[in-house]
Amino acid sequence: MNILIVEDDFNFARMLQIEFEEVGDTVKILDDPDAIKDEVDNYSHVLLDLRLQTKSSLNYIKEVREKYPQSKIYILTGFGSISTTVEAIKLGADDYLTKPISFDVLRSVLLGERNKVTDAIKEEGLSLDRNEREYIEFVLQKCGGNITKAAKTLGIHRQSLQRKLKKYTPKV
Repeated sequence: MNILIVEDDFNFARMLQIEFEEVGDTVKILDDPDAIKDEVDNYSHVLLDLRLQTKSSLNYIKEVREKYPQSKIYILTGFGSISTTVEAIKLGADDYLTKPISFDVLRSVLLGERNKVTDAIKEEGLSLDRNEREYIEFVLQKCGGNITKAAKTLGIHRQSLQRKLKKYTPKV
């Protein structure tokens, strides 16, 4: 797959880029939706974060659809609502996904493997806690185990990260 990610959270976008590239996909990251018009590559999939700094990616769906008519367009958001879902689909988005989302589920959606997504959710019991834990572990690993640096990367206080880590530590 050739994927364009329009996301202002660089750490999240970079994490996705690393994971997609590990399975052989090509990824380009933009942090500003206005830069889409300057893109010359064709993309099979476009991931648009719903809230980009002070902009809504809903305003860019038509532009993306015109520029890449064969592309699948996905809205990614941590602020999902029924009204924005309906609006995004009406404007031409192919799907609307809420964050946090595991890489396996996201890739299955992009590949059109809906049954795998449903099965993964049922079998693994995907939950906000699990996705949050996986993301925290990923960031912590990338920060070399440094809790202060990981907390800063995640945009939370060090004490909050320590509480979350304690919550996710198995009790003996």
